[in-house]
Amino acid sequence: MRIATMNYLSGLINNTGIPCHYMEWRGILPETYWTWEYTESPSMTLKENGYQETSVILRGFTSGEWLRLEEGKEKIEKACGRTAILQDGTGVAVSYDAAMVVPTGDAQLKSIKINLTIQEWKVN
Repeated sequence: MRIATMNYLSGLINNTGIPCHYMEWRGILPETYWTWEYTESPSMTLKENGYQETSVILRGFTSGEWLRLEEGKEKIEKACGRTAILQDGTGVAVSYDAAMVVPTGDAQLKSIKINLTIQEWKVN
């Protein structure tokens, strides 16, 4: 995933009002916060047409009510389904895939995982 795409995704999420950071939370933990990471899929046509597909995993955490995570999930789902041409010429499509509750092993900490798919067409 290109840095321009990472910045686009961060902006898309942060514009929903959801506090979200890449890989780890930095600073004082709020009651509800989100982090994200990604995995690129192997692409047989990357050199041919610049296509790359990436799976993004958003993790939401809260020490409050489950509803906080469900509200965040709804905002993220509404923010997806977007396409854009970025300033570096990369074409990007963001799709919402699915969500699931994830046990944390801590009765006070609740968590949810949301999967997104990012499709990039890079200018080589």
